[in-house]
Amino acid sequence: MSQAFDTLRFGARMLRKAPGATLTVLVALSFGIGLPTLMFSLVMGAIVPTLPFPNGDRIVRISRVGDAPVTTADFEYLSTRQRSFDGLGAVSSTQVTLGLEGQGAESLSGALIDPALLNLLSVNPARGRAFTAADASADAPAVVLLGHDVWQDRLAGDPDVLGRIVRVNGRETEVVGVMPEGFGFPFDDQIWLPLRVDPLRYVLARSGEQDGSIAFLVGRLREGVSRTAASEDLSALLAQVDLERGLALSTSSRAQVVAYTNIFSSEGQRFGIAGMMLGVALLVLLVACANVTNVLLARTVARSREVAIRTAMGASRPRIALQFLSEAALLALLGGAGGALLATIGTSLINDGIGSAPGAPFWIDFRVDLPVLVFVALMSGLTAVAAGLIPALQASRTDPHDLMRDGARGSSGFRMGRVMRRFVTVELALSFVLLVGAGLFIRSAANMDRTEFAFDPEQVYEARMQVSETHPTPEARAAFLVEAREALAAIPETQNVALASDVPGIGSAALVTVEVEDAAAGSESPRARRVAVTPGYFDLFRASMLAGRDFTDADRLGAPPVALVNEPFQRIHFPGGAVGRRVRVTAGTDAPTEWHTVVGVVPGLMVGGIEREVEGAVYVPIGQLVPPGVVVLARPRTEFATLPGPVRQALSRLDPDVPLMFARSLRASIDAANAQFFWVSVLFLTAGGIALFLAALGLYGVMAFWVAQRTREIGVRMALGGERRRVVGLVLRQGMTQTGWGLIAGLALAIPVARAFGSVLFGVAWYDPIVFGSILAILTVAAWLGCWIPARRATRIDPLEALAQD
Repeated sequence: MSQAFDTLRFGARMLRKAPGATLTVLVALSFGIGLPTLMFSLVMGAIVPTLPFPNGDRIVRISRVGDAPVTTADFEYLSTRQRSFDGLGAVSSTQVTLGLEGQGAESLSGALIDPALLNLLSVNPARGRAFTAADASADAPAVVLLGHDVWQDRLAGDPDVLGRIVRVNGRETEVVGVMPEGFGFPFDDQIWLPLRVDPLRYVLARSGEQDGSIAFLVGRLREGVSRTAASEDLSALLAQVDLERGLALSTSSRAQVVAYTNIFSSEGQRFGIAGMMLGVALLVLLVACANVTNVLLARTVARSREVAIRTAMGASRPRIALQFLSEAALLALLGGAGGALLATIGTSLINDGIGSAPGAPFWIDFRVDLPVLVFVALMSGLTAVAAGLIPALQASRTDPHDLMRDGARGSSGFRMGRVMRRFVTVELALSFVLLVGAGLFIRSAANMDRTEFAFDPEQVYEARMQVSETHPTPEARAAFLVEAREALAAIPETQNVALASDVPGIGSAALVTVEVEDAAAGSESPRARRVAVTPGYFDLFRASMLAGRDFTDADRLGAPPVALVNEPFQRIHFPGGAVGRRVRVTAGTDAPTEWHTVVGVVPGLMVGGIEREVEGAVYVPIGQLVPPGVVVLARPRTEFATLPGPVRQALSRLDPDVPLMFARSLRASIDAANAQFFWVSVLFLTAGGIALFLAALGLYGVMAFWVAQRTREIGVRMALGGERRRVVGLVLRQGMTQTGWGLIAGLALAIPVARAFGSVLFGVAWYDPIVFGSILAILTVAAWLGCWIPARRATRIDPLEALAQD
């Protein structure tokens, strides 16, 4: 133990004697360890977290395949027959209007939950009680659970909040409990109502879905039961219940069981994103390790006489190797501390950004906690071994007599110089890969930003409006929407007004199965987007009818069902013309609706999002398929800023319990829906920038080392009349040759990586010559600077001083 402490103390003294090299190593390690640590924190906090409840890792989300809604009948059937769960609960997200005396109404994200759900989650209200079975009966008094923030902000932390009467969706409702701080189940919700599912199947009617639709089920897996086994169990039961109802079996007859915190479309996508984030960060760590190894190799050469003397005095090779490894371990320890500090700063900044942005899942929590610190320790240990092993072996395996002779002529330095140049090749190659990824995603984000729309999204006002709670029946909602559209059209500031279930450019429209009239026997029914719109929707988006007519006010409940299809749908399914043909749609497990006669054809308005602008779409009148919530759309006569106030006032006069939500321009909504390109480009650009910096620093270090090792030779050249430009050329030629090999290796690695990204890029080919050419130019310039500075220094060597060296 005493010898180990002596080794560490000696290592610390040696590091203090070379502050420049030590600082270079610490900067490289801090960034190299800090980025993987930050990525690990993000992955653990958002990509693969568990719910912050007891047995949170066993809580799963259950739906039919394709995210088709389950029904109350499904819930009752599965609850009594399943064998894979400790219990099931039902959830249906909704917008809830909370009205307080003297404060008006405000829309909050809320959820309808069955009374057993909180017990299933092992969560109790911080104040008051949870829902009971009696609260969910059809004739029970209205009750509500409030979130902690709602209690504090809207009710000023009223200590007598229990039993207080508030208006929820226009109805007098008693507050029976306040949930713990931070609780936002199922997503980021703030208020909860009992989901009324009783043996009579009393539910809140929701137009456009089969009565009794629930967003999804929640289950807690039994000990030892996998999600795959649970999925097979529920799939068999769903197939049985569909057969009992006389429904044909389809993909939606299977159950989908996913980890509750999986916010991605599949488990593979979730782990793929996590793998990409950690993989990118680990590439930076490899660059940092190569950089550190180069610095330590240079220090090994500089200390060759010391090693020779210690070996001659009896120090064993393992002792010499241990000394160099201990110094690497000290550097890795300090670098790990620096990396943890950078990761802490990064997570703090990200948490601040998420805190100011509504909509983040309540379970997301980025922090540098014990698992992250264990990760830091692991990274530091691996870095110490990876960066210190080669210098330690180089220092310990050479005969002391050779070392003494090499000190005179620098041959060992030349040998290590070759090793160091190979590491620079690795650094340049990895930097090339990371920067190509950054370039491709930056180009994708730029192309998305420059997308030309058939409409001007900057000048389209968009806001969400939930109407099902205060107008529960389709007839009441249809009447209210007619009044709302008339009131908005009467505002002097509006040029065009429309209401719709979805908007173009985002891809949120329901993907439904469409049955085409006179389809060939045995042909598979196509999938298309379904959008409910009012008359004037296509005029607002400057889209002229390609054939037939637009919807009119006569297309309402009770009138013959009609539909519009877009040009891609007509081209594929009605090549002879769609007008006069008939379609009907099936959403999830719903029975098909009645046949709709196609009365017109419209252009493709990017209904599937700007990445899928050619998807087929079927439009139906909003008066015949009244959704529970709608998007309010308006185009101003002059400027966008003139609309928000008058629109809010006009709708508030109609019904103060129906507030607007997420009011903004359509362009802002499109940008938010496609933000993944921005974030991935930030990830690659950050990693690539760090790697480029480290690679340039490494190349500079190698060339400075090369110049130092050949000082005597350069002095002789200068003494014999060698020109400065020839000396500069010698150094540049040496460095740029190594750069060329690094760029060739980087190109070979970048091509398959770029091809793998090809399917997720937007408007840019994986082999984009602008990206590859730019990265080649950037790395070449950075490498040239890394070589030119030592080359300039070489020309300032005094020949007399160089020749006087031993």
